[in-house]
Amino acid sequence: MTQLILNGILLPQTSMDRYAAYEELLTRQVTMISGRQVVEAIGTRSRIWRLRWSYDYLDNETTRQVLSVLRQGGPVPANFLPDNGDALLPGVFLVSSVTQPTFLIDDNGQPVWHGLGFELREERPHD
Repeated sequence: MTQLILNGILLPQTSMDRYAAYEELLTRQVTMISGRQVVEAIGTRSRIWRLRWSYDYLDNETTRQVLSVLRQGGPVPANFLPDNGDALLPGVFLVSSVTQPTFLIDDNGQPVWHGLGFELREERPHD
């Protein structure tokens, strides 16, 4: 099952709680004059998607392709499997965090990487 296509790169299906795609109401924290903090919703229909993906071990080529996209510093197009549907949805995302991979083993002269992960946040709210 395809879970995530990141900038045209088909990522391998991950399991064991390593993939999540969920909607979140766009909010901000506001400090009132009295000192209280409140959470304010930004619009009544301002929702964003958040994605989380990680993988235990990846080949060198896939790791380098994904890191190149994550490190570019700009918006990242993706197609993702939402938690409330069976079809991939398109979106444009910003990178919230990256868990850097570590060298796992040498497989006949090719590095195998361990523990790559990332979190993405939709660039703009959707209806």
